[in-house]
Amino acid sequence: MSISFIIPVFNGRDTIIPCIESIRAQMQGDDYEIIIVDDFSTDDTRDIITKYAESCQQIKLFCQSKNRRQGAARNRGLKEAKGDYITYIDADDFVLEGFAKAWATAIETKADMIYGFMEIERPNGISVHKLSDIPPKIMTGKEFANTYCDDGVFYYPPSYIYKRSFMEQINAAFIEDRQHEDRDWLASVLVQAETVAVCPHATYRYTFNPNSTCHAPRYSTVFDHVASGVRHVDLAEQLKSDCPKLSATLYAFGMEEIHHSIRLRNLTKFKWSDNKNLYDEQNLKPLVSDLKRLCKSHPMPCEVYMVAYCPLLIKATTFIASPVASLIRKMKHQ
Repeated sequence: MSISFIIPVFNGRDTIIPCIESIRAQMQGDDYEIIIVDDFSTDDTRDIITKYAESCQQIKLFCQSKNRRQGAARNRGLKEAKGDYITYIDADDFVLEGFAKAWATAIETKADMIYGFMEIERPNGISVHKLSDIPPKIMTGKEFANTYCDDGVFYYPPSYIYKRSFMEQINAAFIEDRQHEDRDWLASVLVQAETVAVCPHATYRYTFNPNSTCHAPRYSTVFDHVASGVRHVDLAEQLKSDCPKLSATLYAFGMEEIHHSIRLRNLTKFKWSDNKNLYDEQNLKPLVSDLKRLCKSHPMPCEVYMVAYCPLLIKATTFIASPVASLIRKMKHQ
């Protein structure tokens, strides 16, 4: 059996080599490949990977013709993968010693998905994201997700090893050209798995990177959050009868994401001059019909109703409020 490590990277010149070396340190033999998808980096990331690959035959580099964000890069990686199993790695994170145990669990159980614990490294220290208790048996995906949804088992795609044939069977594609694409994706994939095994060891370390794309200071991140919230609410509706606890968790998460994102302080967070296309076809308009649909069936705060039904009023309000908010923030930092 073999495994493919899929790594999307954008301008990762300082992190990609340590990430690769953490993988190589845990894998023995040649039963793995490292598929790196460069998402149109503007630095010398590609050159660094190409040079390193001269001494590592497991590395396969694929380059996107334009920046499509992490979802598209992961989809490309799955398309190119040849391993019996795959796992997703972020270019600024690390594989830990426990991964070898998770890989042994995959070989032994041949489960559709194998869950491992995750270390989360932030400026104030490292915490471990793990289950409150260890299941004594292999579970179905619905059973596992419904039982452990409060433990956040649908938070991090790199927490899992996935059987490639299972992923191809369910067409497990990420949404492309958007941020915040992974949590609803993972919940959807998880409930379709016939077998989920657990490896009770830390297999992966997530590192907080303030320069990553998910922290990019632009309006599109606000609307990507809203789109993510809508997808969570819709998925919650689909799972209401089969996974009631997971459905409730997804619903609460999605509603909070929508409520938090469409607040005036978020809509005025950035300079108007940097976001003059805020209300173009790519950002707000595709979400308006979804927001109207949700407003008819769910209680929403006034900001959400205003964005859904009065976009011109919101545009006028933010045009005036954005420079005022910028001035206030500037005065606070003086």
